Amino acid sequence: MSMTSLSRQLRLMLRGEILVIKAELAFVARRGALLAFALLFAGLGLVFLNIGLYAWLSPYWGPVWTPAGLGLINVALAAAALVAAAVSKPGPELQLAEEIRDMAGETLEAEIRSAPLLGMLGGGGGGTAAAGLLVPAMSMIIGALGKRRNKATKAEG
Repeated sequence: MSMTSLSRQLRLMLRGEILVIKAELAFVARRGALLAFALLFAGLGLVFLNIGLYAWLSPYWGPVWTPAGLGLINVALAAAALVAAAVSKPGPELQLAEEIRDMAGETLEAEIRSAPLLGMLGGGGGGTAAAGLLVPAMSMIIGALGKRRNKATKAEG
């Protein structure tokens, strides 16, 4: 494995990480903007609907039950909006970016282990036992960071 190949794999791995971050941020921004836009117009619509329904139902339900009934309807609509926001999922671009990142990491690890000089760092030759733990340790660190990011993403969604 040449240094050019190693640097190319590292760049590819970093680009994969950047793509994952960009995809996650784009999803959060898109979902937030759509929620804000929807809530603005839903709020305006509900105000006018409540005024109209109040005027229409007030002679039938009376001055106490009309606002109570309209309040329950508004709470039910808000619950439906919250469920719709909680169910939304990120698009396929996030999965593609994660696959690119994982593939680049696996290729990099395989090339480090197979290279004559760099393979000693990864445990492929006559290196020390501590040097043989470098690649598995790097893999564990990258995996732990990915799991932490996945937990954070699941907590947001």
